[in-house]
Amino acid sequence: MNRKTKGGGTMMILQGVGKPAGCKLIRFTAELEGPVIRSIQIRGDFFAVPEEAFENLESALSGTSLETLEDRFTELAQQLGLELQGISGSGLAELIRTAAIAADSSEAQEARTMNGTSYPTA
Repeated sequence: MNRKTKGGGTMMILQGVGKPAGCKLIRFTAELEGPVIRSIQIRGDFFAVPEEAFENLESALSGTSLETLEDRFTELAQQLGLELQGISGSGLAELIRTAAIAADSSEAQEARTMNGTSYPTA
């Protein structure tokens, strides 16, 4: 995870890999501004036909909040006529949420470390 401040908002680069229920291996890199996706790249062992339409789906996810990602992904796939195997909106959303929680937890641990001493949490 990498955070930087841009125009008053905090940008975060989030990366993850996993096999959510019902999905093949999915890898992603997303640039988030708060809970909103600014850009995302999705790769993995899944199939998307036609491939060009999947690239359009990735681009169209810009501006999508993490809260609505599952529905937006599914909606866009239908609009673009994508046939998907091994990936779903729910699987992708689960993977990104898990990575975001892990990143926040890691950042909280860093905040609890002062002068080289780690303070346990309750």
